[in-house]
Amino acid sequence: MVTEAGEPRPFPSSPDPDLRRLLSPRSVVVVGATDRAGSYAAQTLLNLRRSGFTGALAGVHPRQEDVLGVACRPDLAGALDLIGAPADAVVVATTAATVPDYLAEAGRLGCGGAVVFAGGFAETGDLAAEQRLVAASGRFGLPTLGPDTGGLVSSHARAPLWRDPVTLPGPDEPDTGIALITESSAVGRRVLAHRGGTGLHTVISLGNGAVVDTAHALTDLATTAGIRAIALYLEQVPPGARLASALAVCADAGVRLAVLRTGRRTGDGSVLDALLREAGAVPCADVHQLIETTRALARGRRSRRPVAVMTTCTSDAALAEDLAAGAGVELAALQTTTRLKLRSHLPGTVTPSSPLNHTTRLHADALDTVTAAVAADPGVGTVVYVQDEPAVPPPGIHGDIDVLVVAAMPGQEPAGAVSGLPSALAALAQLREPPPDATRLARIARTARVAASSAPTLPTSVRPGRRHLFPPEHTMKAVLDTAGIDVLRHAVVPVPPSGCDPAAVATAVALAAAQIGFPVTLRLSSPGAPPDLGPTGSTGPTGLTSLTNGDRVGRRVAGLLREADALDIESRCDAALLIETQARPGVPLTMTAHREGVVPALTVGLGGPWAQVPGSTRTVPLPADPERVTLAAASLPGTATADLAAAGRAGHRLGELLVEGHFAHLRITLTDGTAVSAQARRQPWP
Repeated sequence: MVTEAGEPRPFPSSPDPDLRRLLSPRSVVVVGATDRAGSYAAQTLLNLRRSGFTGALAGVHPRQEDVLGVACRPDLAGALDLIGAPADAVVVATTAATVPDYLAEAGRLGCGGAVVFAGGFAETGDLAAEQRLVAASGRFGLPTLGPDTGGLVSSHARAPLWRDPVTLPGPDEPDTGIALITESSAVGRRVLAHRGGTGLHTVISLGNGAVVDTAHALTDLATTAGIRAIALYLEQVPPGARLASALAVCADAGVRLAVLRTGRRTGDGSVLDALLREAGAVPCADVHQLIETTRALARGRRSRRPVAVMTTCTSDAALAEDLAAGAGVELAALQTTTRLKLRSHLPGTVTPSSPLNHTTRLHADALDTVTAAVAADPGVGTVVYVQDEPAVPPPGIHGDIDVLVVAAMPGQEPAGAVSGLPSALAALAQLREPPPDATRLARIARTARVAASSAPTLPTSVRPGRRHLFPPEHTMKAVLDTAGIDVLRHAVVPVPPSGCDPAAVATAVALAAAQIGFPVTLRLSSPGAPPDLGPTGSTGPTGLTSLTNGDRVGRRVAGLLREADALDIESRCDAALLIETQARPGVPLTMTAHREGVVPALTVGLGGPWAQVPGSTRTVPLPADPERVTLAAASLPGTATADLAAAGRAGHRLGELLVEGHFAHLRITLTDGTAVSAQARRQPWP
């Protein structure tokens, strides 16, 4: 989570709180135990009883020794004596003012973690109360969910530590290894109610995320046995370096991700989206799609080969074909040998094809045989069976055929099936891609940490001002040239003090222009912010007049010196007249290295009049190797004639300069592989 100022709230004593005991509790203490109907404490006790929790359970109540059949003591130490050891999980269901003391005591006594239901902290504007909670948790390194959390549900441990009514699936129900991390307790409640929580392994509601945030939870769940896919519901922007590290852990463990995030209208989330794409996270549009896509990710297998669809009706076959095309999923063309095998088992009116509509006339006994034949086709990677009629037993449920069963209509799902074809196809589209690169994600995290820790330095005698934060373009051209980025052939004539002879300056500029070779362009280069230095803004040397001889250069110099007279003294000191050879025509590409997202990134876009074309930008988290930048540029419309290899090299070096040179922003416009403009903003000094 981030504060209102945008700064991360780190876990005070450890960057990686150990959630293992909290996620699989074998002993629980409920602080504030009561039998009052509707209270969070009473509901938690009822949930545990109803779900068949077999671990040790005790409560804390100031007067009663028994609440809802659970033994209680007046303090936490006494409750721990009842269970004979420090509790794996302490549920704090008391008022906000009492929470810090209970957390400090739980940590001192060696408990595994805490769940805090109470609100009245940062979500209501009381930052001081939340800081007290964080300090109490950090005193002894107690992992804490909340405050204002819906709770934690560990289905495999039969431990629903949740403030609302929860009914877990029976212990014999299949656990498909899916988990949910949510920043909204309402989303958690909805997912737990959806299909009776079938297939859920763990649900974590973060609440305010004051101690345990998305990155912490993601890291621990990714290394938890039995979890194959995780659904993420994000409302805030997690700290970038830790999020990238957590995503690297997921990639290394082979844990797949689906994500639903809100807040898209309140800021530019392109960098967060790009980071999640690098992690292979499937974007979802609503909560139903989020959890069902996660289910499909957990059940599906990664394969580059096309998908075969089977169903019982023409409409489902036609719909599957259209949806697959929209999702980018290639449907298999069954080989001749496969079609011949199928003819001997299918009804005579059915033509073997993909999608395969075997109709309701197919006898149930022949269904596994037909499915096995389709699955054995060398050109088929995954078989998707669209379950249209619940009365027909889906293949592979009782056999050994690997099939992804999809319910065509929500509410008609067989056990283990995915609800909805769009969710299944979104997952399969991702599973056709190469797995995410854990090493690449770790490098993104490392770059983000280096960028965050590096701070510019100046001699104490220098007062940082506008001239230092916004270096002039001629200075930046020199930086680019030194870094190996091609720039226009150019010369620089410093702006003289006021009152100097303009003719002498014009002569110097004309000589420089002649050495460069006419035609040239000429402009005033001075410190100061360009008109738009956002990651998708459009700047560049537009509207420059081509000067073809010394006389025209002289007239232009006179006008630029009048502009220089309007500069303040500080800016004039670094101002110069920048003479450049005229740029060759070509498709302008903008490259912007910046720190405005969750991690440092490079935004590649079209420049000039093409800047307003829809889909005209691509974002690559740093570090951006040349090949990755080249691919991003090549995916832009109209770049077939651009020097993409040069763009790749330039973007790579620009990203390195951002971090190495302590810049907040670096932007260049490339034409034919050469930087024709350059703007920058340095990081502010502390």
